[in-house]
Amino acid sequence: MALGPTLGTGLFIGAGQALAVGGPASLLMSYAFLSLLTCFMVTTVAEVATHAPARHGTLVTNGFRYMTDSMGFAAGILRWYTLAMFVPYEITTAMVNLGLWNPGSAIALRMLLIMTIVVGSNFMPARHFRASERLFTRVKVGTIACLLALSLSIGFGGATGHASWGFEYWRKPGAMHEYLFPGSLGRFWGLLQCVLHSSIAFTFAPEIIVHRAETVELVRTEIGEVLDPTVQANLPSKVAFDVATTTFPYILSSLAMGIMAPYNDPLLTNNGAGAGLSPFIIGMNTARIRIVPVTATLAILVSSVASARSFLFLASRTLCAMSELGHAHRVLKIRNRWGVPYVAVSATGLFALLAFISVRISSSITTTYFLLFVNSSGYLSWLVSCVIFWYHRQSSGLCHNTNSYRFAIQPFGTYFGALMSVILLMSNGLAGGIGGPRPGPKIVRILIAYCSIPIFAILYFGHRFRTMVPYRTSYSDPGVHDGQELRGKAVSQVSEPQQGESSQPISPGIV
Repeated sequence: MALGPTLGTGLFIGAGQALAVGGPASLLMSYAFLSLLTCFMVTTVAEVATHAPARHGTLVTNGFRYMTDSMGFAAGILRWYTLAMFVPYEITTAMVNLGLWNPGSAIALRMLLIMTIVVGSNFMPARHFRASERLFTRVKVGTIACLLALSLSIGFGGATGHASWGFEYWRKPGAMHEYLFPGSLGRFWGLLQCVLHSSIAFTFAPEIIVHRAETVELVRTEIGEVLDPTVQANLPSKVAFDVATTTFPYILSSLAMGIMAPYNDPLLTNNGAGAGLSPFIIGMNTARIRIVPVTATLAILVSSVASARSFLFLASRTLCAMSELGHAHRVLKIRNRWGVPYVAVSATGLFALLAFISVRISSSITTTYFLLFVNSSGYLSWLVSCVIFWYHRQSSGLCHNTNSYRFAIQPFGTYFGALMSVILLMSNGLAGGIGGPRPGPKIVRILIAYCSIPIFAILYFGHRFRTMVPYRTSYSDPGVHDGQELRGKAVSQVSEPQQGESSQPISPGIV
């Protein structure tokens, strides 16, 4: 799976909240819809990537390449802090998975242990981190496969002494939950809530999938930042394969979770407080199978810790790349003799301390807060990717001999992705419904759900004010004639690898 290294509790815990508000049919439709949206967004990002592959990712590189410096800076920092916010989210959901819902000193000690593992492992030499990443990816993919097999076995009567469930929960209490309102309005409202809660599993999926594909091709052809026909030929097919291998298990998992637990089980939301247990764990406990629920809980815990490691790696390398490309303070690119950007890792690791909010507030509520913030930032990143695509198409139109690959679904996919990004971003504050059970005070939820918008605006206008007068330079790209001037800054040159760092790009997405 392309998202194997970052596959965490968003699939297990976040889906439980989605099941509770929407029902099994809404959960399945939500994952199918988000998979389709991810496919459209992947083609949006991939079309730009095939024109000029970059080892640092779309938001870090192409924001400067096709738009203004200020927009590129805001997009790069958006990617950094959103990936960094996944670290406390994964740590907090690990506590929820263990049933540690009540605040107190006991949860603080366990979180400190997990934080030490997550942050400490990111100071490992890159080659050792990649080796451990491959191992954890196999464990997580194996966990999903085993959970799916167990769900089929339990749901269809394969467990000894256990009657077949089948799709009983689709009939009673029902396939779609009439959430807060009766009739069709309630089912639609539950479906919308289901999509909002399920989005956490797909945040940054388009860019991570494309980034992995172009990194593999850049390593294979050893071309650095130079456009090569081989990459153009291989990248689209590799991206399509990665999308299929990522979304198909997600859809199967959503179907299995609808079999394992009814949407009215109070443990899914900790009695309405927020995040609760995974539907898989609830189903195994209901089936009264010994040892298996404990084993599955530990497997999900390992998945959460491994994902937090990967997100910290991605976030810290994003910050280091911004520095290497001249868009952040130069101290952030300092590396030790093993090639680890320890300043960037340390700065990003500070986000993990936000998980200590669970010491004062229930981890079920804290997890929901993190989910709202990460989702809104993810929707914003999708919208920025669509804007980058639009500017890329504009610049390609100025070139007489452009070799840019074009997907058949475009530009419709980008228009659809931009529209859905705006709708979901504006609807994010409605997660939980109107007048229904809400984790935490209403004003706090609203502020967290929409604070990514003013943060992005502050980054953009702050950078614009600092530079005072934005400038434009010629875009030095194959296929662009000398003297032609395009919107945005010229392609930034990738810095030489530091001492101890391999010349090949590092990406935890390589599995």
